[in-house]
Amino acid sequence: MKSVPFIILLVFLLASTAAAVTITERPDTIANGQLMYITIRDLPDNATFSLLVEAACEVQPDSEFGFQMSQFVMPFALQHSSITATLSGTSQNRLEVMKESTIVTVSGTSTDGHFSTTKTYDITAGTYDYFRLSGTSLPTSRSITAQLQVTGTKRGPEDSEISFVVEGLTAGTVTTAVLVDNHQVLYKIVPVGGSEPVSPGIGSSSGGPSITAPAPEQWNTFTSADGQASITVSQAGTVGFLKVPAANVTPGMKVLSGPYSLVPQDTSYLPPGKIQFLIPAAILSEGLAVASFSNGIWTLLPSQVDTTGVSATVAASGTYALFGPAATSTPQTTAVTTTQTTVPETTLTPAPAPTTRTNLASFTIILAIGLGCAAVISRKY
Repeated sequence: MKSVPFIILLVFLLASTAAAVTITERPDTIANGQLMYITIRDLPDNATFSLLVEAACEVQPDSEFGFQMSQFVMPFALQHSSITATLSGTSQNRLEVMKESTIVTVSGTSTDGHFSTTKTYDITAGTYDYFRLSGTSLPTSRSITAQLQVTGTKRGPEDSEISFVVEGLTAGTVTTAVLVDNHQVLYKIVPVGGSEPVSPGIGSSSGGPSITAPAPEQWNTFTSADGQASITVSQAGTVGFLKVPAANVTPGMKVLSGPYSLVPQDTSYLPPGKIQFLIPAAILSEGLAVASFSNGIWTLLPSQVDTTGVSATVAASGTYALFGPAATSTPQTTAVTTTQTTVPETTLTPAPAPTTRTNLASFTIILAIGLGCAAVISRKY
């Protein structure tokens, strides 16, 4: 009789393993007018679903750019979601989305080349007519980085597929990372419009890092899309920053920047790299430190503090944040202007949300920014 509970436990574990979430993306390259798919299997309700889409695009300095995604299908909803949309290397930014009779526009001016906004919305399922991104690059910019970050509680079918038609592609790369309950399920880099693939080994830590110290020119610095954090590593492939919720914050401390989960996960940095956070405006430098999160506990790392930033040595990917005393002032956020226009012929049934929340406007930010900058139309001379 004592073996029965063990058998039940074994069956439960086997069932859990068989029902592991799988997420794939196709095709391996993307071109103008082509469909892109993100296929999701066995994603249960109440799972925490985190998505990062980061696009790198070449541009001409001080040029206009524009891109459109058509018939974007979002198969499930995300509740209690936190959304961050960011553009880097731009001076002016304009986002548009159309669903049935409603067009929503979000526009804003960059600060020091960065445009970022964070919102809290519930994301509804449905098909959207198009999502459009346009704006102007900085006079000194030859590339633009766009990043979508969203985390929420999933509601909808376990098996589903996100799909859309891309229009206006030229060149670039799109990096997609998906975390389910903070575990990485997908990390993929897709060349756009005939771009050269990123160097081999990205998204995988197999084979282990080199033991020999590299030459100085082999070191690379990767920066979060909001410009607030960066990491300098060698022979580690591309490093992406996924902003995640702050859990179990140490009493007496508060998160001033981040937390960021570095992707791909489970990657070692040898030699160790250096992560750095900018000190937010109106924040005193006393008591600041970089913290790492592991096994539900935050650990303050030995940190170097100067007049503009706080840095620490790190040996592997993980979740990191800038901590400060709980009494520290909170940083200011970037303001944006939102305009909504409704076409009179057709009436769009509003989502059942409080009047102070606009699901469509939030989804504009998510989907237009996420893959929007994957292609750039440079201004013709």
